[in-house]
Amino acid sequence: MPARFLFLFLACLSSLAVGAESGRGLILRLESGGEEDARLARSVALFVSNGEAVSPFLRAGAFKAKWEGKLVLEKRRRLVFHLEGTGEAKLLIDGEVLVPAIGKPNRSKRLSSGEHDFVVEYLPPAGGEATLRLSWEGRDFAREPVPESAFGHGSADPELAKMMIFRHGRNLVAERRCTACHAGSVVPAMAELNLKGPSLDGVGKRLRQDWLIKWIANPMAVRPSAHMPVIFQENAEESAAHIAAYLSADAPGEEASFAATPAQVKKGGHIFHEQGCIACHTLDRKGDADRIGLGGVRMKYRHGALKDFLRDPAKVHQGTRMPTFKFKEEELTKLTGFLRSLVNDPGEAIAVGDFKKGRALAKSSGCFNCHERKDEKSDLQAKTPLFSLKGADCSSVRYGFADLGEQKSGREAIEKFLAEKTNQRSLARSVAAEFAERQYKILRCTACHTRDGEETFRDQFAPEVAHLQRPEAAPDEEKPAIKVGPPPLTHLGLKLRPEWRGKLFAGEIDPKIRPWMAAKMPAFPSRAEGLAIGFSHSVGKSGSSPALAALDPAKVKIGQAMSSVQGGLACATCHGIADNPPIAVFEGEGPNLRDAGARLSREYFHLWMSDPPRVWPGTIMPKYASDGKTPFTQHYEGDATKQFDAIFEYLRSLFQP
Repeated sequence: MPARFLFLFLACLSSLAVGAESGRGLILRLESGGEEDARLARSVALFVSNGEAVSPFLRAGAFKAKWEGKLVLEKRRRLVFHLEGTGEAKLLIDGEVLVPAIGKPNRSKRLSSGEHDFVVEYLPPAGGEATLRLSWEGRDFAREPVPESAFGHGSADPELAKMMIFRHGRNLVAERRCTACHAGSVVPAMAELNLKGPSLDGVGKRLRQDWLIKWIANPMAVRPSAHMPVIFQENAEESAAHIAAYLSADAPGEEASFAATPAQVKKGGHIFHEQGCIACHTLDRKGDADRIGLGGVRMKYRHGALKDFLRDPAKVHQGTRMPTFKFKEEELTKLTGFLRSLVNDPGEAIAVGDFKKGRALAKSSGCFNCHERKDEKSDLQAKTPLFSLKGADCSSVRYGFADLGEQKSGREAIEKFLAEKTNQRSLARSVAAEFAERQYKILRCTACHTRDGEETFRDQFAPEVAHLQRPEAAPDEEKPAIKVGPPPLTHLGLKLRPEWRGKLFAGEIDPKIRPWMAAKMPAFPSRAEGLAIGFSHSVGKSGSSPALAALDPAKVKIGQAMSSVQGGLACATCHGIADNPPIAVFEGEGPNLRDAGARLSREYFHLWMSDPPRVWPGTIMPKYASDGKTPFTQHYEGDATKQFDAIFEYLRSLFQP
């Protein structure tokens, strides 16, 4: 084999080996009071409020933090690194102290392509908030947070592996609601433990009795990823029929027949496609490990109940992962018609159940430990404390772990979590940044949004619903519209002011920021506050914005001039400004700038304006600055930072709360 081919062959093998043994991001090691923790971190960023714990597995108080892994560069670069925050910190690359302290960036340093040993060490201040953030800048890009894609870590780390199992077990204990039956010695504070399960009030008016029987008898047979356990090991169908009879005592009589018109079904399919529902659901009945099947939804809901559920999913289930979309009544009718059209199955004959037996079974089997029902209380309370359990399997019920891909992994995670008595304290602690990251995955934010370049689920499963796509209007050759998807979430914690982010997650932003986009932003009211704070903490920022300074009239005036069509950036060409629509949209319309000053953080606005395509690959927003200058020298001699700051002041002046 020629030498040059041998070299390439060995290089390929080397790269494959590295890829197989490493992942993106860094390992964050934490130590407090002689106890240790390790977890994955997307980048170097941390925020801990005074008196709170840095980790659910560590006590509140003084701690040490250390990020370590590899800095991975695709090409040789000259870089400047910045550490900002409180306390003491330093950055080491290849063993050399590059940044000796917070607020003391290094001189521009040339780093070769490939991997570099990377370490950041941090000690928080003796009192007050502990916060740290890392950013970098290069010759071809302005200062920005160092992205996850620039970091790598080895996976063969015993401490990290152990703590990942503990976290997995902790999450499963919350997900399976183990504390509902098994008491502990701490008051649960983990956010998920405080989200209520589905209410059983009025359930007979919502769900069909034959479906309830199947669900109660064996939830996993209806939905492989079901969290509810199999309660009855013997005579399951009979016992389920009794409970279903009790729960359905208030059910209406014979249902009126209903069928959506073909036009409604077709348009409902368009809505299903546009909203990206396929990212979390399948069109068949059973679904898969990650998505819930909708093929049997007609078998589950009584007439009208599905429409009510889609109107406000959290009304009867606070902890539901199904978001609120604020569909209009006409949209609800069409979408419901489409979903009910998926399977035309009249169901099975209802087994005869006994109301009194059903109520007694519901009380004795622990139904009211996880579910609320007016004037009812469970008779079942497990005698064994949670952390005295010897395994993950309950003696009286059977949980499924099919949604984990491997039955064994879930059980082992719970067993190892419960085997460590000190882990009990982790249920009494809530760390906002970790909650937000868990919910980011559980709520499948990547259904519609990218983060760090990952593919969205709606794109991944698009072929399954290609036949539901709305016919595209004939293109306007004079004004070809470029369609872009929802914005990426790479800088979510930095981009939006926390207060605005909280309203967005709660579904309180009206009108929507991008009215031309068919998809609606989902709302998660019960999680909104925790998500808003957690995403801020995850980038080293406070969960509340500092008070805004008074507007600078001089800056506002210059900002307005810089935004104008004549002698400015011509923002009004593509963006509406307050009540004025965009002047001449060509490739695509931008958001109205009315709320931009209140919606965006000043830091993110500068990051965006410096290089929009770098922040959002694929955006049609152009880059106006080069080497810190814009072509418009009549203001601040072309200084881009000062000009962008003036524009931000002008945008702030537009907001009318």
